[in-house]
Amino acid sequence: MTKSGFLPRRVAILGFARSGRSLARALLARGVDVSIGDAKPESAFPDAAEWKRSGARLFFDGPRSDFLEDAQWLVLSPGVPRTGTIVQDAEARGLSVKGELEVAWRLLEEEASGPNEWIAVTGTNGKSTTTAWIAEILRRAGRPVALAGNIGTPLSDFLNSAAPRTFVCEVSSFQLESIERFHAHVGVITNVTPDHLDRYEALSDYAAAKERLFLNETAEDFAVVNADDPITARMASRARRVAFSRRAPATGGVWVEGGWIRSDVRGDSRAVLPVASLALPGAHNMENALAALAAADCVCAPGGAIQEGLTHFRGLPHRTELVAEADGVRWIDDSKGTNVDATSKSLEGYGAGSVILILGGRDKHGDFAALVPAVRRVARLVLTIGEAASLVERALGDVVATARTETMERAVARARKAARPGDTVLLSPACASFDQYRNFEERGEHFAALARAAVEAAHGA
Repeated sequence: MTKSGFLPRRVAILGFARSGRSLARALLARGVDVSIGDAKPESAFPDAAEWKRSGARLFFDGPRSDFLEDAQWLVLSPGVPRTGTIVQDAEARGLSVKGELEVAWRLLEEEASGPNEWIAVTGTNGKSTTTAWIAEILRRAGRPVALAGNIGTPLSDFLNSAAPRTFVCEVSSFQLESIERFHAHVGVITNVTPDHLDRYEALSDYAAAKERLFLNETAEDFAVVNADDPITARMASRARRVAFSRRAPATGGVWVEGGWIRSDVRGDSRAVLPVASLALPGAHNMENALAALAAADCVCAPGGAIQEGLTHFRGLPHRTELVAEADGVRWIDDSKGTNVDATSKSLEGYGAGSVILILGGRDKHGDFAALVPAVRRVARLVLTIGEAASLVERALGDVVATARTETMERAVARARKAARPGDTVLLSPACASFDQYRNFEERGEHFAALARAAVEAAHGA
């Protein structure tokens, strides 16, 4: 494969996970010399020898500064902060520091046999569901859709084809920190609430990273924002502003009125479908649906595809997913609820005192006291796990019974004993998973397996 004209001779990639590996393969195929660095030891990567045979230079346990020798670019995997010593060293040497998203986007644009269409979604909560929901609608419309980015498939994975496609990408604030030319024709920001404050000095810095999604938009593009969110409502873009709201009419956008979802994105102010017809329940999913509808209308998806997508989308794993049910007790996996706002929204719609809530994990400097209104309204018992257990108990102990269970096994066992018909056992931790799990998916799968086992044991007893 011929090297694209803008690529340098040598690239250093920091981070040897999915995105870093995917980009490394693509660059090696294009004749670029690649160095790959990671903080983990070589023993953590059983295929290291295979990568060395492919021509990649590997640097582990840090890596040291010689990782950057002869490189013109340092490319960061999504989870790597720009504040690290290696990044500072690269900048001092005059290297161009980029993100995997930026490099993959440039390659896809340069090598495509026709024009691509780009829809990018970010936000604190709901971005994965919204991204997948948009893709569902556009697939039903017959579009060649590539679902990519932070949702699980790196953008670099699509570099083996030059066919033009509609890319629907979930992008994180970490990825947006390093964009330069990345240009979405439709940019969607679902909301901005406190999150990742262990990485950002202030909420305003986190919000500014999200707002970079609109950096390269033009008057021909669309900026889809949540009018009910005070931060996104103030965001500026050169693109046409398309607001969505579940609380008030939004001229030129989408909104809820009289039990119906309505859209004025195309200037026809039409009723799209009843709220009761949405595939996924809950206020948070209504917001996700409104954002997906707005994006679909921006790219002129047919009305039939929009209606089918909104009413038949099955959702994503670990996002308020029913994983077990027996004896009138429902077990819900919302392991993706990794911050306080996500958990607060997950608690909406439950009856008074009907929820046994599992909270905790690695604290991201969230304000657990913000959960008090929702917990007071619907929770009967809070079971705490992980490193943040004491912080959760300190914030909520005066409004609900709490019990420190430390591990998921103990939490599920305690929930099984405490649950009664009509209850919901809800895992919505409001924390990261990295104290006890590799990621939120592993945490959710563990909870689901334990919940199913608990149900089976109860029936077998």
